[in-house]
Amino acid sequence: MKIPVRNIYYLLCYAWDHIGEGETIDVGSEEFGGLVDLFAKVLNDGVARLVTRGLDRDYLTAHQDIRGLKGKLDLATTVQRNLLLNGKTHCAFDELSYDVPQNRILKATLHGLTLVSALDPNEKRRTEHLYRKLDAVSHVRLTASLFRAVRIHRNNRFYSLLLHLCRIIHENLLVNEEEGTAQFRDFREDEHQMGLVFQQFVKAFCKRETHYEVSAPQIDWFGTEGSETDRRHLPRMHTDIMLRSPARTIIVDTKFYKNPLNTRSGEKRVHSDHLYQIFAYVTNWSAADPSHDPEPEGMLLYAAVDGKFDYRFELVRRRIRACSIDLSQEWREIETDLRALVHGDE
Repeated sequence: MKIPVRNIYYLLCYAWDHIGEGETIDVGSEEFGGLVDLFAKVLNDGVARLVTRGLDRDYLTAHQDIRGLKGKLDLATTVQRNLLLNGKTHCAFDELSYDVPQNRILKATLHGLTLVSALDPNEKRRTEHLYRKLDAVSHVRLTASLFRAVRIHRNNRFYSLLLHLCRIIHENLLVNEEEGTAQFRDFREDEHQMGLVFQQFVKAFCKRETHYEVSAPQIDWFGTEGSETDRRHLPRMHTDIMLRSPARTIIVDTKFYKNPLNTRSGEKRVHSDHLYQIFAYVTNWSAADPSHDPEPEGMLLYAAVDGKFDYRFELVRRRIRACSIDLSQEWREIETDLRALVHGDE
């Protein structure tokens, strides 16, 4: 399922809750050969913006041999190394530095992109130029702990979008250290990874663009009997998204598959396990508390690139809908269609 490159960017901006910041970087007027070209363009634009307005700095503790005193004297080291003979002391002191985790991540990611031979030549030159601009920042190997070391606050919030981008580049960059080259994995064909992105996008979109209260509760099995030990072996019903308003309750289960519908003998049908799953959700949510008002509806929402479908059923008085959103459209059409799907029956 090949989703247009720029649509992947908007999906991710919603999923990361950075659609506002994402729209400040123009990707709508350009054509991209692949995801790596898009990500390099966004990262380069973002880093250039940071360099122009000033990279983030923080106080770091420095340990140096200096003349005189500054900060805290390390007497033991001073004596052990006979620094006083040369009129020096070893001191520890705080100083403002650009060599902070968020800038190290940016620099390491830029370096990784310079190794990608398939990267657009213009973006590669920009990447190399910006890497050199960060000369006050240490070159380090990217690790999960380095990402965890970053502290985002109001004054450096723009970094958050770029660090999300760096993480996804890091997770999909395959580096050959012996040859000094790298390849970027196009994860658009990865149903699991794209399924998570699609789910997070729909959830964030509904929070931002609709009037529903959005949550993702776990639903308990109603009327189960058996020992506590046995009941622990029942599968858990973790909803993807629940939309609630005074007028409607919609339990949404998002799906991302190359073939959204099951095709047999020329006929397209909803996958039976998907239908059983959403039916179990709405049935148990309603049965666990008969006072739930309004009655829940179930929605199987599929990502698609080859047109749309919208099927509606009533199963044992439970309203179920299997529908799709075409992610190959222009982005504004995707937004319009998704609003229509969740608000269409009101």
